[in-house]
Amino acid sequence: MTNGNGGNGREFLMSGSGGIPGGAPGGSGFSGVSAPPPEPESPGLSLRDYAAVLWRRKWIILLVVVVATASAYFFSARQTPVYQASADLIYEMQLDVANPLTGQSYTDTNERSLELRSVGNVLASPEMIKRVASLLEKEGAAATGFTISSAPVTDAASANQAGASSNVVRITASSEVPELAAAAADANAKAFTEWRKETVRSQIDRAVGVIKGKLATYKGAAKQSTDYLVLQQRFQDLEILQATATGNFRLLVPAAVPEAPVEPRPLRSAILGLGVGLFAGIGLAFLLEQFDTRIRRPDEIAAILRQPILGRIPRISRKLIGESSLVALKHPDGHVAEAFRMVRTNLDFMAVDGDVRSIVVTSCMKSEGKSVTVANLAISMAQAGKKVVIVDADMRRPRQAKLFGLPNDIGLSTVASGQTPLNDAMRVVEVAAPQNGAEGADLTSWTQGEEASSRLYVLTSGPIPPNPGEIVSSKRFDSLLQTLVGEADVAIIDSPAMLAVGDTSAIAAKVDGLVFLADLEVIKRPQLSAAADQLLRLPTRMLGIVVRMSGKGGGRYYSPYYYYRYSYKDDGQKVKTKGPREAREGQTTA
Repeated sequence: MTNGNGGNGREFLMSGSGGIPGGAPGGSGFSGVSAPPPEPESPGLSLRDYAAVLWRRKWIILLVVVVATASAYFFSARQTPVYQASADLIYEMQLDVANPLTGQSYTDTNERSLELRSVGNVLASPEMIKRVASLLEKEGAAATGFTISSAPVTDAASANQAGASSNVVRITASSEVPELAAAAADANAKAFTEWRKETVRSQIDRAVGVIKGKLATYKGAAKQSTDYLVLQQRFQDLEILQATATGNFRLLVPAAVPEAPVEPRPLRSAILGLGVGLFAGIGLAFLLEQFDTRIRRPDEIAAILRQPILGRIPRISRKLIGESSLVALKHPDGHVAEAFRMVRTNLDFMAVDGDVRSIVVTSCMKSEGKSVTVANLAISMAQAGKKVVIVDADMRRPRQAKLFGLPNDIGLSTVASGQTPLNDAMRVVEVAAPQNGAEGADLTSWTQGEEASSRLYVLTSGPIPPNPGEIVSSKRFDSLLQTLVGEADVAIIDSPAMLAVGDTSAIAAKVDGLVFLADLEVIKRPQLSAAADQLLRLPTRMLGIVVRMSGKGGGRYYSPYYYYRYSYKDDGQKVKTKGPREAREGQTTA
């Protein structure tokens, strides 16, 4: 076989020494295919996951907090100031006229509580409103422009005792004018105490009138009876009670003119707005996270697909893409080539028994870098001494011919249709380092040079056929793969994206293993879940996942500020070289 021009195909078919002795092509059907792993239980979110969500959405949270705090402060500062003044009334026990020295009360605790709670209702009555307005007019204050409320004052001592209650009720007036607030509180307190005194005395007067009428009915000797004497005693008691009646309420603390408003309080409102904004921002962050379908970490891909990660490869910079996408060939000492070598090593561990001779590489969607990954992975394997064959089975968007600078007039489509012998369609690519004088040669002259000492072969797609799916499903394609596997150590098949067409499913039934490529910047969670569902049903062994990440930090394998390169002196001593991150290849990714 010649260097990319076809012709000497017998060289490829007869050079079986590079293959694994006794290795049989794994290939078709369901033989040796392991059952798909069981569906694992969905793990709960850890504290680290919650913290990661908050960190990703920190700007949204900060924006909500700032807006809520500023809005609360702004609207609070624009409100009209409101002042409050309070007057306290004390509920005093009524004198027991039967035994005035004991100070016992006619009322119990429940009755006192009812009396205290009824103050507010009394103050809201029309009669009390008229009384208060009359008092305010006498003092030269406005009769409107304030609100009144009342509530019993509960101290700490009575609050800790079951069934205990305070005997003080507080009347509070709110107004935009501090003097009016104080005047209204005092006027309501005075009007209420006067009303209570008048009410109690009116009751006593009615009782006195009834007893007088009873006493008038007793004539002559009847006045010496016990009933008469009892009524006479009751009459005397009522007279004493009438003279000492206070209505049970007395002004304890008069209202003072307030110096500072109770509303608004911009600082307090801003603090409340800060708390509300923080909770709202966190809630919004987690709400947006539920609708965010992006994949952010490689372990999320591994969890959804339930497969191990073979390696993380950085996106190739535009600078390197402009030179060549085959970075493993052009820049073997770079961190991108090292990432492909790590994938190659992990694949060797997955095929430790040598039972994986054919590998299909696929992805969810197009433009995830699948073809570039296939090419560089094959170069890394060939540089390790393996005889590798690349089969470009993506006959819808073929890329291998363009990547390697090879002609594509013949290839898989012409071989599978019987138009071209396999030997004539195979292209050889030199993967060894250029000899002296070849450093300046372009990629095309290098890959198609005269020295055919390479161990990498490429079977391009050939002309795009009208029926790509039927070609990869045919028995002729299966036989072609078996022939390639029998002659090479590894055959790597570049297949179309599995969610776009069904070619990958047809190819998977004919190979020994499948490698799934996922680009963190392209793939979405619903697409990955759909791919996971299809992968569980493919009749082939799932080898693992290759994650394509941003080139920043070398896919998390390298320092975010510096890169390190190791080399060896002639005496075998290892030397580490450190350079700035800006000097690394791949700063602007593509």
